[in-house]
Amino acid sequence: MDTITRDLTSLSKRDVYRILSSLVIPRPIAWITTVDGAGRVNLAPFSSFMGIFGPPMLAVTLGRRRDGSLKDTHRNLKERGEAVVHIADLPLLEALHASGAEVGPEISEVERLGLATEKSLRVTPPRLKAAPVALECRLNREVELGPVSTLVLLDVLTTHAAARIWDSDTDSADASHWTPISRLASVAGPNYGALGQTFTLGVSELP
Repeated sequence: MDTITRDLTSLSKRDVYRILSSLVIPRPIAWITTVDGAGRVNLAPFSSFMGIFGPPMLAVTLGRRRDGSLKDTHRNLKERGEAVVHIADLPLLEALHASGAEVGPEISEVERLGLATEKSLRVTPPRLKAAPVALECRLNREVELGPVSTLVLLDVLTTHAAARIWDSDTDSADASHWTPISRLASVAGPNYGALGQTFTLGVSELP
């Protein structure tokens, strides 16, 4: 099989991101609400996160703004230590994409986009009413990965799932009942995908 090889240690950060982000796909998008010191609700998407299932945690990498300052989500997490991580499905794609625009901290993306919210059970940030999945989280720790990137570990306290994606027989979500959005390559601009066909096979060794 013919292959294309690139040595990432010799490339610029921009080229590394372009190549690696096109290969590590699909990536679940963390759509995060936080609250600042004035009580304003911030909403922002982050193009990659990972679930950790024992103990129940999420790992999210938060970059910085172009001027090196913290993004609103990161600053709010440092100050309040709470967040709600949502997973959007296909009907919410336009709102998710629009929430990624850089605006001042005094502007609430939830209000700007007209998204309805409802009160969370254990954290201050509200959850998005239309999102099929919402995970109430508390900050566990931060790991600095370099001058422009921080890995944030969040404890998952409470989960919420729309009834339409839930399977009562297994007491868990059924992936065939919804179309969660994922991030693909970003070469010519934001590129998204949605979960399509699913398969069920026999028992495997995967956890």
